[in-house]
Amino acid sequence: MLRFAIVIGIAIALAVATGCDGRVIHLGDGRADGGGACAHAQVKAGEVVWIGDSWILVTGTQHTRVRDLARAAGAIGPSDDYVIAAVAASTMAAVAGQYDTQEAGATKVKVVIMDGGTWDTIQGMGSSASVNDAATAFTQFLAKVASDGTVQHIVYFLPPELTAVPGVAALRPLVQQACAQSAVACHFLDLQQPPFGDHAEYTTGFIPTEAGSMALGDIIWAAMQQSCIAQ
Repeated sequence: MLRFAIVIGIAIALAVATGCDGRVIHLGDGRADGGGACAHAQVKAGEVVWIGDSWILVTGTQHTRVRDLARAAGAIGPSDDYVIAAVAASTMAAVAGQYDTQEAGATKVKVVIMDGGTWDTIQGMGSSASVNDAATAFTQFLAKVASDGTVQHIVYFLPPELTAVPGVAALRPLVQQACAQSAVACHFLDLQQPPFGDHAEYTTGFIPTEAGSMALGDIIWAAMQQSCIAQ
């Protein structure tokens, strides 16, 4: 029922980066068409890996939406699909382990789409220690990815501030700074911002609704187009 709230493309005004090398994505203040300048079919679907926790898995429309838009754009084949390696209730260290498992395989990772860190803060009731531990684990993950040398882009999104997810406000500047300083291009999506942050119906108060999952998929795809990621 909530799908009517989702608007695609210009109407949703989803995202703009600071350029193809931009590190921070600002939601809601720019175009999402990528300017038509991206090289196509440079990254295979199996080289794009989604890692994280329940915000990747629930409702699942996040990645099917991005997949369907990528298929329609010719970025991947009509029957191709991305790798979903996320596991519910994963700490940031466990999320890093999801990446390690994929990178250890024959097909190396070129693009990471992820969330992570809020399960750490939930377990720690939003304490300073839990926030700092999550941020440190994220920074260590970014360093590991850089040392592996295969990943070209990381798209990282942070859920909005929700009562059931303590610590997000304190975690935000730490992970945003880590993302900006990453040796591998890291694109930070802050879901506290509009358009996502303007819609209470996008979450249950803890995880995304179907409408929120659809909106998140559109936001991620817009960021990928804007920064020529897996196009």
